[in-house]
Amino acid sequence: MLPDSLEWQELLISMGSLECSGGRAEVAEVTRCSGDAFLVTVRNKKRVGYTYELTIKVKGEWLVGDEKKVIKGHIDIPEFSFGELDDLQIEVSLSEDKDFGQQDKHRIKQDMKQFLQPLREKLLQFEQELKEL
Repeated sequence: MLPDSLEWQELLISMGSLECSGGRAEVAEVTRCSGDAFLVTVRNKKRVGYTYELTIKVKGEWLVGDEKKVIKGHIDIPEFSFGELDDLQIEVSLSEDKDFGQQDKHRIKQDMKQFLQPLREKLLQFEQELKEL
């Protein structure tokens, strides 16, 4: 029952691209997936749950100065559990950010944090599918 990286990748890539004021990004792949999901039946009632950690590789283009630059980075979701998606937090890091100023890095990371809401929606969809098993 534990979804593997390919199933998470399929779910999260279906989010499409995220358009921001300075650029756009999309999920390239799920690079880390660990955790557990379970389904137990107690007195003919199904109970589901999970605890996961994910790392998602993202890529996109941002306007830095006067030119568009290809941006690569990672979004880490340190831990998320069934029924606790309102508290979901993400951490954004850029891969190749050597030639960006501190303000540009901060702006791009802030833009990428807008992935939080679509990620939350996809994870809620996953929870709903678990409940229907």
